[in-house]
Amino acid sequence: MKYTKEFKLECVLRYRDGKYIPDPPGVRHAVFHDQVIKWNKIYDSLGEAGLEHGRPTLDIEQRVELIRRVGNGESYDAAACSAGIRSDLLIKWHRIYLENGIYGLQSLKRGRPSMPRKKVEIDINKADEDKTKEELLEELKLARIENEYLKKLSALVQKRKAQEQKRKQL
Repeated sequence: MKYTKEFKLECVLRYRDGKYIPDPPGVRHAVFHDQVIKWNKIYDSLGEAGLEHGRPTLDIEQRVELIRRVGNGESYDAAACSAGIRSDLLIKWHRIYLENGIYGLQSLKRGRPSMPRKKVEIDINKADEDKTKEELLEELKLARIENEYLKKLSALVQKRKAQEQKRKQL
């Protein structure tokens, strides 16, 4: 669930004042409470700007610096909160860094992977241009016969299912 900057700021201020923060609908109390604590830590390190959506991404040097801090014993949560990112993202970067080095961090692609392209469909009209009128009429006749056959087959299957249901009821 995405929350507005104003909502996050209100929750952080209420949390700091020790006031009750109502849980949003559909969110468990413990999960939301943990989220408010993370927002509070981000607010401490980055101020109101840390609560905004669409913060600028971290460049390669900043990512490596966060990974070095983790390597020096700082927790993932503390390092991630200071940069205003999720700890699971920092864990992912650290794993990539350990496997591929700094070059692995440079080639990170953002966002959702693109959908596979659709297959190019053959233009039926162009394929039919080579056929004579008689061939097209014959093809149409066969298509109509096939259609009638499938209709009758479907009717037979439905009739058998109805008979089986009658037998089960008796």
